[in-house]
Amino acid sequence: MTSTLKGFFFSILATILLIGMAAPSAYAQDAAEAREIEYGKDIFKTKATCQFCHKWDGSGDQGYGGNAPSLRKTELNPDQVKEVVKCGRIGTGMPYHDKFAYTDKRCYGAVRDELGTDIPPIGNEYLQPREIEAVVKYVFTKVHGRGEATYDECTEFWGKESRQCDQYKK
Repeated sequence: MTSTLKGFFFSILATILLIGMAAPSAYAQDAAEAREIEYGKDIFKTKATCQFCHKWDGSGDQGYGGNAPSLRKTELNPDQVKEVVKCGRIGTGMPYHDKFAYTDKRCYGAVRDELGTDIPPIGNEYLQPREIEAVVKYVFTKVHGRGEATYDECTEFWGKESRQCDQYKK
């Protein structure tokens, strides 16, 4: 092989390697995103226990604080849902999950003393910003904009062995 031809092949190989190193594979991005969504589901399900009021499928229900709205039909955008998770909803049973909510004006421009009995309840656990982001990503990937809950969604949430999903079998 001539040195010119070797140089040409070397140049192509170097370009391929650089492209491969510069852009992560779609699989790696998909796998990372899938892990974050699963993490958000776990927080929704167990740590923040959103499912107790909003139901497992996010369709809303009677909760300890009243009617929990449907996350499937909400008109809120991701930033607004993030704020609600952090700050709760004033005058409702929607709890706040930000440890410092209402200690300064970060939540709706209000502090605890100004709200009196209208202050939202404290969530069962405080959430870190990464956890809040994961919950919102889960809601807007797997819940928001969906129609009626399906058997596949149910088994994805509860597992294939759960009898919880029997009602969705057709």
